[in-house]
Amino acid sequence: MIGGFVFVHLDNGEEKRCKPRGRIREEMYPGDRVVVKEEMVEELLPREDLLMRPKVANVDQVLLVQSLKNPEVNFKLLDRFLILIESLDYSPVIVINKTDLVDEIDPEIDDAINAYKDAGYNVFLTSVKNGTGMIEVKDAISKGITVLAGPSGVGKTALLNTLIPGANLKVGDISKKLKRGTHTTREVRLLKMNSDGWIADTPGFSTLELDGIEAEDLKFYFPEFRKYLSNCKFNNCNHIHEPGCLIKEKVEEGELASSRYKSYKTYFEMLEERGKQYD
Repeated sequence: MIGGFVFVHLDNGEEKRCKPRGRIREEMYPGDRVVVKEEMVEELLPREDLLMRPKVANVDQVLLVQSLKNPEVNFKLLDRFLILIESLDYSPVIVINKTDLVDEIDPEIDDAINAYKDAGYNVFLTSVKNGTGMIEVKDAISKGITVLAGPSGVGKTALLNTLIPGANLKVGDISKKLKRGTHTTREVRLLKMNSDGWIADTPGFSTLELDGIEAEDLKFYFPEFRKYLSNCKFNNCNHIHEPGCLIKEKVEEGELASSRYKSYKTYFEMLEERGKQYD
């Protein structure tokens, strides 16, 4: 919202510059569904959800972007994103970008990438430069609202401009459309990809703190663990030191990726330590 005005995308495909009525302007966020009369937003319809940081309503999936090189893929950070997104009940889509910068993927990195595929995640290897994987990514997020996330330098802006040509509209250009002065603060923008799909261009997740996640609940946010959880010796098994743990057994057998289990242990211990500090 700039200068009290918003752009509303109507059912007929038209984009209309509107002014929210009364308190609605304080309560609405990108992704909200509204009722428009003339050039006024008259009603805010019920939300399915609201992502808090950044604030985007009715999110369907999160596109998590990493790069093979410059910077090198950070699997620990990727897992942190995945835990957060799983806890919010959104669908993650993983993109490993900049494949054009390597002649051959390091076997250890390749194994780690395959671990996410085995866990059931949609994983795409892409290159904005030569177009590798772009059609597949676009198909995967063709419906609903997608939030773009990932660390700096992995190519999120270039990816966005490939998925939606012309998406690099600057805030100053938006201000001109709204007939307002230029604002330097970067706003969350909802960009139309097709008739059913939208991408939320945001300043990024402002925090990756795993607030509200307890150590004993972490196992539910590793989807590859779920089919084994009820088969451990102890019902309250945390899959760390307990005997008769099926998760640990499957890791030893190679059925579950050791890289993912190592990440699980790291975050479990972190959350457990945080819990002790608040006891």
